[in-house]
Amino acid sequence: MSNLKFIYKNNEPLDKLVDYILSFKNLEALLLIGELGAGKTTLTSQIAKKLNEPKTVISPTFNTILVYDKFVHIDAYKLTTNLFAYEDYFEDKLAIIEWAENVTLPKFKHYIKIKVYFDNEQNHVFEIMEEQ
Repeated sequence: MSNLKFIYKNNEPLDKLVDYILSFKNLEALLLIGELGAGKTTLTSQIAKKLNEPKTVISPTFNTILVYDKFVHIDAYKLTTNLFAYEDYFEDKLAIIEWAENVTLPKFKHYIKIKVYFDNEQNHVFEIMEEQ
């Protein structure tokens, strides 16, 4: 069975992908892996709009974690251990973790892992790698 892929041109709205992600009940985490600049923060921003988040979503690269009303946005690019220090924020919020492959993750029961990359035509590809 092949993985589900969503392919978008640059600056194209990610509505179908966002709707797919938000259709999962009890979703605890969105684990994003992949290339620099491929669309991880853009996806997070479009999820925020769909959740009616009033704050503007920015990349948490320098802060590592940014906390919003309905989700927590983590950039694990520079992290190498685990997310234990942030786990208190996960209790009632969706954890969106960029560079999830860099850290040991908590035992999320309900999550989606998405690989984000460019194809040969420089389209943004969001490939669902795992769902639980």
